[in-house]
Amino acid sequence: MLRTFARAEMLVSLFGRLLRSFEPGSDVRAEDEELVRSKESMRLRTSGWFISMLAFVAAISFVAADASAQARTFRMTRGGGSRIQWVSDAPLERITGVNNAVTGELTVDPANLATARGTVSVDIAQMRTGLDLRDEHLRGSDWLDAQRFPNATLEITGIEGATALRPNETQRVTIRGRFTLHGVTRDITASAQVRLVPLNDELRAEGVTGDVIRAQASFDIALADHQVSISAPVRLKVANTIRVNVTIRAVAS
Repeated sequence: MLRTFARAEMLVSLFGRLLRSFEPGSDVRAEDEELVRSKESMRLRTSGWFISMLAFVAAISFVAADASAQARTFRMTRGGGSRIQWVSDAPLERITGVNNAVTGELTVDPANLATARGTVSVDIAQMRTGLDLRDEHLRGSDWLDAQRFPNATLEITGIEGATALRPNETQRVTIRGRFTLHGVTRDITASAQVRLVPLNDELRAEGVTGDVIRAQASFDIALADHQVSISAPVRLKVANTIRVNVTIRAVAS
C-alpha cells in the first residue's frame, strides 16, 4: 500500500510541474492587475482540484492493480494430473482406491500463503479399486451412494506453517479445511507439501500455459463420521478409518 501511494505522489508531482510550466510570464505584466489576480486564483483552484482528483484516481488504480497481482487463480481439470487415493487397512485386507476425475480451483497469493483458499472435488462414480464388482458395491446405496451424493469435496479454509511460496521450493504446511463425503461435512487437518513451479519449456511441451502449483496432502477420515455403515460380514476387510491422499496439480489461469 505504501508503494502504491508513493507512485501516486510521484505522478501528482509530475503533473504539478507540467501545470507550473504554464504560469504567466512577462508578457502579461501589461494586463490589468486585478484581471491577472483573478486568472491566477482560478488557475490555482483548478490546479488544486485537478491534482486532488488525479491523486485519488491514481491511488485507486494502483491499489486495484496491486491487489489483482497478489491473488492468483489456479485450476484443476480432469486428466490434468490431480488425483485422490484412499487406503483401507483392515485386519484381513488392504484396499487402495484411486480417482483421477478431480476438478477444483485454488486462490493463492504466493507472498501470503495463509490467505490461500480453494475447493477440490472428486467424482465418486470414477473411483477404482482394481475389482469391478467391488467398485460397483462401493458406488451403491449401501456404501457411498454415488447417485445421491455424486461428489466428495475438500474445501481449503486455511494454511499454516509457511508464509510464502518461493519458486521451485517445497514448503511443508498444515492445511485446515472441511471434507464432505456421503453428504456429511467434517473438519479436517492435513499435512502437506506445496511447490510453485514457474512456467518453463518442459511444461510448455506438455501443453501447460501457466505457472503450476503442485501439492500432496494426507489426512484420515472415519466412515462412521460420514454415516457410512460397514456391515458385519465385511468388518474385518474394510477399515472404519480411511487414509486419504490428495495430489494437486493446478495451473494458473
